[in-house]
Amino acid sequence: MPLEMISRRPGFALELLAWGLRGHADDYHDACLESVDLNERIPTEYRADSVISVKGPDGRKRFVIVEVQRTYKEEKVWAWAAYVGALMGRHKCGVMLVVVCLDRKTAARYRKPITPEESSLIICPVVVGPDELPVLRKAADVLASPEIATLSAITRPDDVETVVAVATTLATFEDERGLIYYDYLRGQLPEAVRTRLEEFMIDTAPRLPDRFTEPIERAAEARGEVKGLLTVLEARRLPLPADQREIIESCVDTDKLLSWTRKAVTASSVDEIFAD
Repeated sequence: MPLEMISRRPGFALELLAWGLRGHADDYHDACLESVDLNERIPTEYRADSVISVKGPDGRKRFVIVEVQRTYKEEKVWAWAAYVGALMGRHKCGVMLVVVCLDRKTAARYRKPITPEESSLIICPVVVGPDELPVLRKAADVLASPEIATLSAITRPDDVETVVAVATTLATFEDERGLIYYDYLRGQLPEAVRTRLEEFMIDTAPRLPDRFTEPIERAAEARGEVKGLLTVLEARRLPLPADQREIIESCVDTDKLLSWTRKAVTASSVDEIFAD
């Protein structure tokens, strides 16, 4: 979902960068989603999850690469070195690597400077984890950045006050992102917390079921299809990169998920499943 958030609003990448650096990105503007394909010579496994171009105070273009990591993977070091270097070499400009981690253990591991063995290269990604994401509860703060608020609530499932505050605001958000992020938040919570949230929302917002019943049912059905697809992939032992897992887990289109599942039964690779 973080990658879908960036696709919907590229400026979100700058917010992640700012929180990761504990600073601000006020002088950077015109965030634009870029293709992750540098050229045909960059292998698929070396391509970035998301690439955003921005203009700095001098008007020149820079790039922000955003990666979402659920666990530490040593092979990502080589992928990042290849991609960041290729991007800098092609455009002769600065490139910032932002790594989003939704748990402290993974964030701590990536926060350490990485030096590949027998190399002078040092990779220092800007990590955005639970300790970098702010606690947002006031409606005005949540609406100012529903993406940051949603991710922050997900990283603090035991903080029921924050979860409820964010969910309540998202439920009243007129933008279509409100429904999408609310469903995503619910889906990422432990079952006990999710049940408490749903009970609270029904008791405190009697109008909510009329507006959310259908999307919630669709989301529940989609989660079932997602689980089925992942089960098939696991049973067939097909490697599933993090970016493609993110696509599957964030999909709420049951027809598309069913189509992917059918392909997964006979596909020789995950790329074949997503091919048109």
